[in-house]
Amino acid sequence: MNAIICHGIKSKENFDKMTIPMCAAIWYPWLQQKLILSGIPTQCPSFTNSWLPARNYATDTDLMNRMPIDDKTILIGHSCGGGMLIKYLTDHPKIKISHLVLVAPFIDPTHQFTEYFNKFEPDATIPNRVGRIDLFYSTDDHYGDWIIKGCEKLEKLWPGMHVHKFTNRNHFSASDVTEFPEVWDILKPHSR
Repeated sequence: MNAIICHGIKSKENFDKMTIPMCAAIWYPWLQQKLILSGIPTQCPSFTNSWLPARNYATDTDLMNRMPIDDKTILIGHSCGGGMLIKYLTDHPKIKISHLVLVAPFIDPTHQFTEYFNKFEPDATIPNRVGRIDLFYSTDDHYGDWIIKGCEKLEKLWPGMHVHKFTNRNHFSASDVTEFPEVWDILKPHSR
């Protein structure tokens, strides 16, 4: 068993101000450490040029293709990282995984970032290849319909997934959000 955490993006201006890599920001290292301490090797790769429109799906795919992914793998994606995982699983229909955790996934429901998402539609059969899917989102997300419409679309497309809907968590990305116990609570059973 292993886990991979895929981070989101920032604006170019905010990305340039960062003093640590995106993969070490907010709650990612906390969750990575919890998983490692429970015996699950966990990677949080650093995706290059992590702002739109510079983030490149082909480059992200190349990195994902080098990751160990099999039917015991847990994939966790936040924001654009969640959207990338959905697109990656859509584009790779033979991949089977144990658990998919999506946190405020950005799937570009209004097709504004065609350089990255190329107007893709999530595969309705992904739940057939995933042991469990959990979706976390908040109705006060500061990205508004970009996130909420995408999450509602996924809820309709994959009715059997576990939905964790909040009203006060924004985009789960404030600089003081250094822990995410709700995600850990659903992943703990894997560590037994």
